[in-house]
Amino acid sequence: MRKTTLILLFAIIYSCSVEQDVVNKIFITKFNSLSQINIDSIEVYRYDRDNNLDVQINYQANTYNTLYDTIKWEFPGGTPSEITDLSEASIMYNKYGTYTAKMVLLKYDTLNYGNISVQVDTITLNDNLAIKYKEKNWSTYQANANWQNVGSYQTYIDVNEVYDNNNPIALVSDFSGFENKKVRINFKFKVALNTPISDSYTVNRKNIQFKVDGFTKYSLTGVENDKYYSAYISITDKNEFELKFEVYPPLLSSDWRISNNGNAIPMYSLSDHNQNNFLLGYSDLSTSSSATIELNDLSFGSSDMTYLSLSDTTKILLPQGKSKILVKMKDELPSSFEIFEEGSIQTGTSLSNDEYFYKLFIKDLIIEVLD
Repeated sequence: MRKTTLILLFAIIYSCSVEQDVVNKIFITKFNSLSQINIDSIEVYRYDRDNNLDVQINYQANTYNTLYDTIKWEFPGGTPSEITDLSEASIMYNKYGTYTAKMVLLKYDTLNYGNISVQVDTITLNDNLAIKYKEKNWSTYQANANWQNVGSYQTYIDVNEVYDNNNPIALVSDFSGFENKKVRINFKFKVALNTPISDSYTVNRKNIQFKVDGFTKYSLTGVENDKYYSAYISITDKNEFELKFEVYPPLLSSDWRISNNGNAIPMYSLSDHNQNNFLLGYSDLSTSSSATIELNDLSFGSSDMTYLSLSDTTKILLPQGKSKILVKMKDELPSSFEIFEEGSIQTGTSLSNDEYFYKLFIKDLIIEVLD
């Protein structure tokens, strides 16, 4: 059996009449009624980017037939903030955030002349109310590429071409009205390769960044193919801020070429997550053949099939069939190279620039106000 804790508070109340002064003693005790607060929702999502909301939440007292004389409510941050003598209440909230609620049941009894007993039961929410931002209007973002939407909460971009410059593919929006409170941003993303070699293939040359007011808060380097990941970012002291997703092109066009018996094979420029620069070229030859790496009147060959030298008369040997040559750059000039043949462990079974193309999916962008 639950023991009732008796707390004696002696309050001297002076009430003056013509005849006399009366002194009352009030005895306050706590009781446990097992009552609860019912709420129609503890997690609410809206998509207003200026944090100007109009959210109605309904509360109900579940008192389990408890006898009481007065019921009082407190709703910090809500309108109205206090209510008395109602078992149900509809409260309005106009900002994102986390909110509590309190219900107080009071029972009064006059013990004898001048003495009053007050029993108090204070009930709070089991789980606080959370009103959060959740993106569902991706089409209203500023963009310099063709982002597509899937349902209400997901967008994606198909990165499937060789670009002329390294300007990022951007997706941008502004937010305001967050009153310099602590904010947590989270979203889910995945990279799906257009020509995956295996289900466990790790993407290690995808430069994707998430920025707040121009500062990088999250950067993607390597993830497994076609698998969702979650990102969490916290910011403080911001009333207004800009969110931006930046996707840097995986392959750039270049003026470098593979010269093979008078035939020019185009080469592409790329960088890895350590900012190392490379040239990339693909060949499909009926027989093995020799080649050089050229730009304008510059010609690079190799006498050891590893390092490249300017005007080296020894040409690079390209194998029969499909292959890929990866040239490491130093001071913007070819330095060394590797050749990968079809079916090798390093390349798997695919040899085309499609291996660098992918789709980036972003979904469930949620912004929470934490204080």
